[in-house]
Amino acid sequence: MGPIWRQIAYNEVRDRYRRSTLGPLWASITVGVQASVTAFVLGFLFGNDLNRFMPFITISLILWNFIMGVVNEGATTFISVADRILEIKRPFSYYLYLVIWRNILLLAHSMVVFAIAILIFGLYPQWTYILAVPGFLLVVANLSWMALMAAILSVRFRDVPLIVQNAFTLLFWLTPILYDPAQLHSTVQTIVRLNPLTHLFQVVRAPLLLEVPMLENWVVAIGLAVLGWTATFLLFARTRHRIAFWV
Repeated sequence: MGPIWRQIAYNEVRDRYRRSTLGPLWASITVGVQASVTAFVLGFLFGNDLNRFMPFITISLILWNFIMGVVNEGATTFISVADRILEIKRPFSYYLYLVIWRNILLLAHSMVVFAIAILIFGLYPQWTYILAVPGFLLVVANLSWMALMAAILSVRFRDVPLIVQNAFTLLFWLTPILYDPAQLHSTVQTIVRLNPLTHLFQVVRAPLLLEVPMLENWVVAIGLAVLGWTATFLLFARTRHRIAFWV
């Protein structure tokens, strides 16, 4: 049967598409249309080779939607379930698991589009795909502390969810989603490399594009997880008994 939060997350995704003919496949269709239009337009404007650019854009948008979804929903996690927190005594981690698993299910549906893209453009899986597994676990580890920290700060300061949303608008352009960092000027490349999301992208995206992430990508992703969880744990330890009063 599995943990209850896993089943509830599954039910929430199913209910979101209730009475829909295609159901969760709409998530795949949305990503597919967005990736196709973006790749063809940017490919035409900048002369990119679609054989690699289409899979690049597809996996980039899929990962971006996953990252943004977890953190944005994480910011409103405790606020949106305030009545449950006050009525039912559950570990706060339960609500965090719910957000993460729900977005992983949506990610799985979107990955169908990437599978189609690599088959069409001949980017067949190789041994580098093995590296995507620890890379994805690192991404989830980092998103977990980001979501928990945002959730705690949001119940205390209700402007935080809006700040997070606007931060992602800025980070969208500072993260190599629509472009390859190699295409940028050296100064701009340095700015992009200072963005932690760049390295989180690379530890998953690079192996799926048959490339090996740089050592720098692994070091930043691991270091970010350690520092992030340390800060989040200290914050949670100080505020866990106040969250119920703040919601």
